Amino acid sequence: MSKWIPVWSYVPIDYHQEAGILEHITQKAVFFNNAAGKAIRVRFQNRYGEETMTIEHAAIELRNRVSGRRSPRRMITCQGREKIVLEPGCEKNSDELWQEVTAEDDLILWMYFKEKTIVRSACVTYAAYSWQGMQFSGDFLETEALGFTVKQDLAPVLAVDPYPNQFLVGLASVSVFAPEETKLLALFGDSITHMSYLSDSLMDLLYKRAPGGYTVINGGISGNRIQKSFPVAEFLPGGGHQFGIAGKDRFLQDLFADAVPDLVFLLIGVNDCSHSIVFQEETVPEAADIFAALEEVIRQGQERGSRVLVSTIPPFGAFGAPWREAAEAKRQAYNQLIRTSSRADDWIDLDRVMRDPEDIHRMQEGMHLGDGVHPNWAGGRKMAEAILEAWLEKGGAWNGL
Repeated sequence: MSKWIPVWSYVPIDYHQEAGILEHITQKAVFFNNAAGKAIRVRFQNRYGEETMTIEHAAIELRNRVSGRRSPRRMITCQGREKIVLEPGCEKNSDELWQEVTAEDDLILWMYFKEKTIVRSACVTYAAYSWQGMQFSGDFLETEALGFTVKQDLAPVLAVDPYPNQFLVGLASVSVFAPEETKLLALFGDSITHMSYLSDSLMDLLYKRAPGGYTVINGGISGNRIQKSFPVAEFLPGGGHQFGIAGKDRFLQDLFADAVPDLVFLLIGVNDCSHSIVFQEETVPEAADIFAALEEVIRQGQERGSRVLVSTIPPFGAFGAPWREAAEAKRQAYNQLIRTSSRADDWIDLDRVMRDPEDIHRMQEGMHLGDGVHPNWAGGRKMAEAILEAWLEKGGAWNGL
């Protein structure tokens, strides 16, 4: 028996404004794959667009990581047509492309935007290990891309992000028709998940441990809260919309669209502790309110057949900010509820893993990007190793680990 399983899936970020323009641009995407299978399927998206998005043509090829061998490019179609037309708000699966894929074959997807395309949303990575997104001037269906673009000209809103990033437009996921025993791990959260230093580290460790056994997808949105939707913030691009709707309301759409994950890992709540204070909202949740929203998400996942693992929130910096003391008190109370009352199948204390033993309110030096909150490669690796170690100590969060 086989099933469709996503080998890559990220959440399109809603910038709620023109974030950039693609015209006569080829987009190249490279995905680190760990699934063997018999077919490939791509889910295209124009979730937040206000105009029709047209992909003149798209093609895919395989590149073996060990031998360097590359397969011929093959056209991707939707309902038998090479031109892919996405109406505003539309998400559309491609036709099945029957192609033998091994766990050593990374996937390379080419998409050509001939017509002027206003970009209002994109999938974004910061670690850029498990996938890369590149845009080139010209149409490179038949050849390697030789053109180049300047990101500030192509997508100025993404270019002003203080952290270097790469992006993809018009995509939501790529799936392989894989054996039934292949497992799916889904991460869900805010910027700590979204930035990918954790998810990419976990992917690297897990794929080396079990080639062909697992795939990992990322359901993070930077600034996301689990209890409330984005705050109104006129000084931010898009007025705050890029922080996304409440995690409890987007959870199923963003993680379960392609398959039911075998295991869901939840790391979310730090923005719930701080944003209502920072943005001076009328209602400020207590730790119990945030925890109740977390429990609702856990219930949603369990009812659909996923095992759910939840983590405490590591320290979040912001020293000197007038709101920090109140937010830190909420974080401590929220973490204690996770440690003592969660209905999750299991939990892990990443707060304890990442905090400075000399000052539990600070993240360890050398483990973050300099801001005291976002793990860097070292921090992401340490968290990933702790997660795997916890699974092994307890016999595995699912059978077969």
